[in-house]
Amino acid sequence: MRTIITFIFTLIFCLNSQAQINIQGQIEDEKGEALSNINILIYLPNSKTLIAYAVSNEKGQFQTRVNALSDSLDLELSSIHFRKEFRRIPNNSQSLQFKLVSDTKQLEAFTVKASLIEKRGDTLSYLVSSFAGKEDRAIEDVLRRMPGIEIEPNGQILYQGLPLQKFYVEGLDLMSGRYGVISKNLPHSTVSTVEILENHQPIRILEERVYSQQASLNLKLKRDITTTGTGKLGIGASPMLWDVNLTPMTFTKNFQVVSSYQSNNTGNDASRQLRIMTLEDLLQNTDRPNENSGLLNIQAASPPQIEQNRFLDNKMHLLNFNGLLRMSRDFQLRANLYYIDDQQQQTAGLERTIFIPGDTLNFSENINNKLHNNYLLGEFTLSRNVKNNYLNNKLKIKSRWDKHLGLVSDGSENISQTLKSPLKSISNELRSVNPVGKHLVEFQSYISYDHSPHSLEINPGQFTGVLNQNEDYDKLHQQVDLKRFFADHSASFSFGSKSLSFTPRVGIAFRKQVLESTILLSQENYDYEAGINFSNNLEGQHTQAYVRTDIEFKKENLTLRANLPFSWQNVELEDVNLNQGQNLKRILFDPRLSLSYKYRNFWQLSSSWSYTNNLGDMDRIQYGYILKTYRNLSQNAAPLSESNRHNFSSRLSYRNPISSFFNAINYLYSINNTNLMYSSLIQSDGTTIMQASHLPNTSYNHGLNVSSSKYFSAIKSTISFRGAINHHKGKSLINEALFNTTSKFYNLSPALNIRFAEWLNTEYEINATYIQTFIEKDKKSDISLLRHKFNFFAFPTRNQLISLSTEYYNLDKNNNFFADFLYRYTISEKKIDLEFRWNNIFSTKAYTSYQASDFTVYESTYILRPSQVLFSIKFSF
Repeated sequence: MRTIITFIFTLIFCLNSQAQINIQGQIEDEKGEALSNINILIYLPNSKTLIAYAVSNEKGQFQTRVNALSDSLDLELSSIHFRKEFRRIPNNSQSLQFKLVSDTKQLEAFTVKASLIEKRGDTLSYLVSSFAGKEDRAIEDVLRRMPGIEIEPNGQILYQGLPLQKFYVEGLDLMSGRYGVISKNLPHSTVSTVEILENHQPIRILEERVYSQQASLNLKLKRDITTTGTGKLGIGASPMLWDVNLTPMTFTKNFQVVSSYQSNNTGNDASRQLRIMTLEDLLQNTDRPNENSGLLNIQAASPPQIEQNRFLDNKMHLLNFNGLLRMSRDFQLRANLYYIDDQQQQTAGLERTIFIPGDTLNFSENINNKLHNNYLLGEFTLSRNVKNNYLNNKLKIKSRWDKHLGLVSDGSENISQTLKSPLKSISNELRSVNPVGKHLVEFQSYISYDHSPHSLEINPGQFTGVLNQNEDYDKLHQQVDLKRFFADHSASFSFGSKSLSFTPRVGIAFRKQVLESTILLSQENYDYEAGINFSNNLEGQHTQAYVRTDIEFKKENLTLRANLPFSWQNVELEDVNLNQGQNLKRILFDPRLSLSYKYRNFWQLSSSWSYTNNLGDMDRIQYGYILKTYRNLSQNAAPLSESNRHNFSSRLSYRNPISSFFNAINYLYSINNTNLMYSSLIQSDGTTIMQASHLPNTSYNHGLNVSSSKYFSAIKSTISFRGAINHHKGKSLINEALFNTTSKFYNLSPALNIRFAEWLNTEYEINATYIQTFIEKDKKSDISLLRHKFNFFAFPTRNQLISLSTEYYNLDKNNNFFADFLYRYTISEKKIDLEFRWNNIFSTKAYTSYQASDFTVYESTYILRPSQVLFSIKFSF
């Protein structure tokens, strides 16, 4: 690890130690008129090693920075309409003038090939037709082949290893971060180019004032008015299977609509398409109460690390409507509505191995769960995003009425669980930015309210020795009622020069909530309370007044930023039944420093350091016990947790669109100090009593991530590599034993996508994972997973596809092999696909996976879906 870090910073030092010069110029034609879109390429002398490039703007001007040790440079100007010009120039900063001569040639025949990847300023444009394969249908299929772009298993799109900031279609944000509906259902044949907007500032009034390091994605369509979408009707066996997908779409410059009805029982969790996956929308929720309090749960096994459609036993229906209308004066009105009815059944065996000094505990369970999730959400947004004004108001309403049933067998008894977890919430978020003279004034307001009356029933009752003095009872009923109100209002004022800006912000946030809970015991249809120590009537409020100052300095390729937030925080908690509470007042300072530096138009270095203080979430404070799961009785009567964290991160990226070569390396180091430690008292039957203890402790975390991809246009193939290393070191408290824990995670994932011929495409991927856990430097577990994935696509004729997909898993000497077959016949003139699919050909019945925490190893054996066949008809609107 130290060697890698030393190499990174040595490389950075060497790169920056070279002399840097600035070359600018003006390009005109023979009449003295400015020429735009002229390519300026700079090479080392007598070499074809490209070290810098630029494109002239509308005024015929260009500018680029060069780092080279040679005495001179070779400069080339090229354009299809003008004669190429070569010039050798000295290696120093200078301003150049060029007059290009028109060049017209009479050609007998010619073929024009568009560039696979074109760069204009901070925008990279990928030509979709150059990357699409015959087997591809949706735009997501093509995105997987584009160098620099990756698709996570949940459908999240990454660029250079980082999530997108925004996802646009023709420059409009229709989905508000839930872009999976479009990426998985928009036919790639309707898309001309995929644009990556590097350093994208989504708020236009801030474009020249606030620098952004994040990238966004924009889909450029072939027609100004596009009506398209995906349709699918499928039926199969065994058991009786169905798969329906009707997703029509309409895109214009002023009006966009995407609606969808999806239903299946084939193991496809279509609700994933409606998860927020853009970085900006995810970060908005970090300072707000967690929508899912997670107070009560039924016992479940962690999902196995295989394709979801191999184990998910589901019956789901999804309805979704998204509409955006651009009105007069540049206002946009957007509505996003969805309803999900999702039934899932989980059948698995769970083995828990708990390591403590001098002992190892083992527990076994068989799990059979029935989960029924119902939720309805509506978002209504009014926005205006122009050069002189920004306004965005979002109203969000959500309702859930989930019910989960669980049956656990531990070898001696069967334990049933019934969880009802309804939720009702409403929130409104307003943000506006307006100019005042040469400065900007910004207002932000967020208000939310939610109500969660949850209940968990366990039969037969557990924790008899704690709840009922060792006397058995029929069942146990945990009731929880949580009501929360949260508001955050702030205003800021921006001023400064073009290169230096200051943005002070003042605000106040207020959170108030009431938690009521009780445990009822039932014996022969008679209900009685377990006692005052097993109830809560907790009122809490958290007030925060803050002043945050953002300072940004930008000069050429260097950007420096400082975030200096001060806050006064007051937390008050009181349980009137137990006569307990606390009052905590703190003044906190959470500075963050960052830099970003571009080098030679190909390299970019960014680095940051931050120190953050955090007061614990009130949702975790309970002076009385709460039964979180059938085997987890938890109490947190300790002071509110206080923690501070040092974070250091560094990122070095290289992307060369000319050679289609993209690379990024990220390193993160954090030190976390906290005043509390959660102790677990594990009993002989596997049940756990959890309590919080005032015990200061420190944990350390190292993380290194690498991604690389290269596209070879001559053979239309992509090679990529991803790697990750993570080391975590901390302390644990189990059965009154305090000990040091260490976990190590390693992952390597190279992949190939090769087109051997027009009739044969292949994909091959290796994923190797290795996990180690240590207790007091004594190795307790080794978990290794090796997965090989091979996909074969053959095209016997122009309108036929034969596909064989295979997966081989080796998990700690347990081998699993999966194979799927697909035959597709395409009626080209009707844009209709007739498909026959055979999944899990060898009918693999179970899969065992391993997961590890600081002191526990979980072995889960999932019952898989049997061998199944599906006939379907797919079409485009």
